[in-house]
Amino acid sequence: MTQQEKQDSKKLIYSVIFLHMLNHVISGAMPMLYPDLMDEFNINYSQLGLVRSVAGFAAGFPQLFVGLFRRWFSGRVLVSVGNIINSVMNMAIALGNGFLQFLGFSVIAGVGSSVQHPIGASIVSNGSDPSDRGRMLGLNQSIPSIAFTFTPLITAYMLTRMGWRTTLGILSIPALLLSLIILFFIRGSSQVEAKTREALNWRNLRESLRNKNVLSISLLRSVMAFRMGVRTFLPLYFIDILGMTSERSSLLYSILLAGGVLGPFFWGWLSDRVDRKPLIIGIMTCSAAGYFALNIVTSFWTLALLLFFIGFMVQTVIIQSILSDSVERTQLDQIFGLYFTIGFTIASFSSAIFGYIVETYSFNVGFTYIATVSAISLIPAFFIQEPRHLEEIPTI
Repeated sequence: MTQQEKQDSKKLIYSVIFLHMLNHVISGAMPMLYPDLMDEFNINYSQLGLVRSVAGFAAGFPQLFVGLFRRWFSGRVLVSVGNIINSVMNMAIALGNGFLQFLGFSVIAGVGSSVQHPIGASIVSNGSDPSDRGRMLGLNQSIPSIAFTFTPLITAYMLTRMGWRTTLGILSIPALLLSLIILFFIRGSSQVEAKTREALNWRNLRESLRNKNVLSISLLRSVMAFRMGVRTFLPLYFIDILGMTSERSSLLYSILLAGGVLGPFFWGWLSDRVDRKPLIIGIMTCSAAGYFALNIVTSFWTLALLLFFIGFMVQTVIIQSILSDSVERTQLDQIFGLYFTIGFTIASFSSAIFGYIVETYSFNVGFTYIATVSAISLIPAFFIQEPRHLEEIPTI
């Protein structure tokens, strides 16, 4: 790769990362909009969980197959067009009337959003130097997560002045504009822009699944996905159960997400320097303990510390780094597609499951369920092997 191509790749990589952040501005605003939206559409926790699940499935399941379009389009085109669809559909939600329109537009928005994680991660990984890959993948998670820290506060401020519809419409505009800029004005290196006939090859995918790291990480991702729906309900827990104001709820939610900003950057940097398997096991153990502690901690400032701790304990960037080092570059699109499809497809059911548990039992039972899922996910983590110590990853 020439120096000019490196500069082109860097420009595209950072644009994709920033677009990822603007994508999170939209998704980060939604939990703050749900109380008003639920009142207007007259829906309960279970129905909200259903919408989240169906939309999550629409965003998750296609992620394995979006790589197929890499036969005809570059990743840059796919990630920008997908975000255009997502932005426009969220504007449609802001203009819509009733539960069914909310559900339908959410599903289409999910389909558009499905390209962001697998194609975006592939662009970042493929365009980065191997010695710096962990840090760049960390940035691809930490910078977008910055949106989760300021978006709830901005959303809470906007809600008091213009209502949820105008708020959602305005927050959808930046992602739409940057998507158009990436589509028409930004190019990556020839390596990153290249189309590939191997984008979705079932024979190669089956062969990759014989790779012990790919299999272990896929199992870990499958179990962990059952806890992904919990954060959507936290602002509702703070307001409805703990009796907090929307401002305090927004602040706590922002603190949780602030941990999610610093965590991936720190763990990504550290993963370039030390063995990654012990990091994964340690982070997941702490995360399980943190979620269980939500049953005990209820005071505002202690809860703030706990939520920051939970947000900071993020293992996904380390797992993605190991995954990148465990397969050939030509397989990154479909391997990341598989990784995110597993996570988001199963996660689409997790919101409905958690919503049902909360509706039927209590938030305390729900938090215990999340902690248990986190503990079970440790089992496949013990079978991951550090690629840096192996000339070739063992297969089964």
